[in-house]
Amino acid sequence: MTTINTNVSSLIAKNAIGQNEKAMSQAMTRLSTGSRINSAKDDAAGLAISERMSSQISGLNMAARNANDAISMLQTADGATKEISTMLGRMRELAVQAASGTYTSSDRTALDLEFGALMTEIDRIADNTEWNGATLLAGATDATVDPTAESALTKTIQIGADSSQTMVLSLNSWQPEVALDSDAGYSSGTVSNANGGDPKVGEVQAVTFSAMGNSETFTLAGVTITTDANDSFTAAQLATLFASYVDNGNAVAANPTGTGDPVASGTFSGYDTAVDGSDNTKVNFTNTGRTNASKTLVEGSDPNSVYTIAAAHVAGTENQGAYGSAGLFYGSTPGTRIDITYANHASQAVTELDHAINGAAAERAKYGAYMSRLQHASDNLTNVATNTAASRSQIADADYAAETTELARTQIISQASTAMLAQANQVKQTVLALLK
Repeated sequence: MTTINTNVSSLIAKNAIGQNEKAMSQAMTRLSTGSRINSAKDDAAGLAISERMSSQISGLNMAARNANDAISMLQTADGATKEISTMLGRMRELAVQAASGTYTSSDRTALDLEFGALMTEIDRIADNTEWNGATLLAGATDATVDPTAESALTKTIQIGADSSQTMVLSLNSWQPEVALDSDAGYSSGTVSNANGGDPKVGEVQAVTFSAMGNSETFTLAGVTITTDANDSFTAAQLATLFASYVDNGNAVAANPTGTGDPVASGTFSGYDTAVDGSDNTKVNFTNTGRTNASKTLVEGSDPNSVYTIAAAHVAGTENQGAYGSAGLFYGSTPGTRIDITYANHASQAVTELDHAINGAAAERAKYGAYMSRLQHASDNLTNVATNTAASRSQIADADYAAETTELARTQIISQASTAMLAQANQVKQTVLALLK
């Protein structure tokens, strides 16, 4: 059938040109950007996967940087502590020299000047060694104020792309004051009660009593207190009951709290109920809403008070610093440094410095272990990031061999379809011959 209003051949050619133009445009875009997916319509699922992979890769690369930064931080700490270890060795050398009977008191005083100066320099290095503006070797608190409250400085390092992938670094304090032997005394050539650094677990502990309802149990230091179905204790009443039970030799006093018939059992252990005022080893039991009053753990104490008993002192256990069981300072908080002004003092100093050198070596070895682990973590993160990038490339990157082939194909088709459109339009002109 010969028609003129609808040129079917022309429409087919026109549609073919439009489809080919889209394919050619896509090929040119991919070749221009190097990406197979340039908009969501190119590959919706592929876009979602590649974006998630991109986020993972950037997180992995940043985590690797974090690990390397942590290594740099630890190298800074290790460099400073190497100097401290060197000074500890020199101090031991001075102590060995001063312990000899061939030296006079004037000689030992002179030796102690350098001994004390080295101790001061160790403290200065511990206080002033910084990385990125943060101190590294002074612990979490200031040991010069209260050595018994010292705790290790912790740094949480993000070594993975996910929030839970962390590593915690613990750096003990290198302040000499943290190596405290509160029992020891040095006086006129006499050394007394030098039994090692104070326990690492804080000798001052606070326990907060809370209210107890019916049929509830409270347990502390081997003692268990239980209310029956009709009893309930306020925090103050529970604190008073606990104090009464311990003070009365593990026996429940008659209605000590003025409420019900509580049941207490067990033997109070781990602490000495006799408060020793000369030893800074106390455990504070406090209840909510207490005042600043301080009292011994006895029956009938003010409910709004601090109940205090003495903790058993454990000689030779590790302190909160980097010096193991050494006692570089002694006496009341913050104490006084050990000295070598007498032969006996110097002999004790040799013992303490042996502990300090061993503790320092163990602390530095810990830094080395951290650095080794972080290096392996960094290498693994880099490997994972590389392989994830390779997987993303398969999804998101343009295949230039395929795209150049596609471009050549669409260009040829574009020329051919344009020619066919011209031919289709030319064919309809033959209708004019019928009108002559």
